Amino acid sequence: MRLVLLGPPGAGKGTQAARLAVRFRLDHISTGDILRQNVADGTDLGREARTFMDRGDLVPDDLVVAMLVERLESTSSGFILDGFPRTVAQAEALERALSDRGLDLDAVLSFDIDPEAVVARLSARRTCPACQRAYNLLTAPPRQDESCDDDGTQLVQRDDDRPEVIRRRLRVFEEQTTPVHAFYQDRGLIRPVDAEGTEEEVFERAVSALPDLEDTA
Repeated sequence: MRLVLLGPPGAGKGTQAARLAVRFRLDHISTGDILRQNVADGTDLGREARTFMDRGDLVPDDLVVAMLVERLESTSSGFILDGFPRTVAQAEALERALSDRGLDLDAVLSFDIDPEAVVARLSARRTCPACQRAYNLLTAPPRQDESCDDDGTQLVQRDDDRPEVIRRRLRVFEEQTTPVHAFYQDRGLIRPVDAEGTEEEVFERAVSALPDLEDTA
């Protein structure tokens, strides 16, 4: 089974990708991790990527996809891509690379959630500046007010978790990924998943969106 997960920040893609990977015995693949590993290992692709990174430039899509496909070729159990592709150019590059190897995506799970629900979810996050323990005032609050359970330090909100910043991130996401959604919709791959509710509820919906692919996992 070969899957791509799409959805805005705060939709819970990472959590669900990890659970789906266990459920269907798939590799959960992060392009960011692959890029960092190639650079750290000094591979040919990593050295090429580093020339862009050292100049402060974005690593070209085709180079990122080349690293990704090299990683995909090492797995025989299928994969889940979480948060990639983010642009149509990346989607096209991924499609070409997979096609060259006789592979296709099986489905694209689109985690759909109301933007204001994302704002509420992410703006409720708090962190202890002393021990870095994370909390969420809605789903995993501290025992007392906004103080760390471990050391009593006053919790803080990260700048990128402020509502105005979250809304700006959501606008950027929408601008970038609406065309990606359309790209996969045209190929009949999109399977919507309602991402509102508990982690367990969303997981059950995601599994229910893949009944015909169980035997391919």
